[in-house]
Amino acid sequence: MKVPVQITYRDVDQSDALDERIRFKVQKLEETFDRMTSCHVIVERPHSSRAQGNRYAVHFGIHVPGKEIMVKRDSADHAHEDVYIALKNSYQAARRQLKEYVDRMRAH
Repeated sequence: MKVPVQITYRDVDQSDALDERIRFKVQKLEETFDRMTSCHVIVERPHSSRAQGNRYAVHFGIHVPGKEIMVKRDSADHAHEDVYIALKNSYQAARRQLKEYVDRMRAH
């Protein structure tokens, strides 16, 4: 992996297993576009309530030449009670946005 990855946890305990999974996902993004300059991933628990349980949000900030791609995925459904599912959903959105960026660059 060539891209520097910064991982921030907010109201979530740091986990080596989650760090490893995040780095793997960033490496997959790098395969989509190898000119990424950096990536910042934020894992947070924005709010918790007894009725809704603990929900997670994962955000990607991807720096590419001339642009920053921001992906923020919050979900009202219970799927994001699992931090790994929140990561997967955010990764998929980041990958889509990165592909759109690459397609726009190639069109010019």
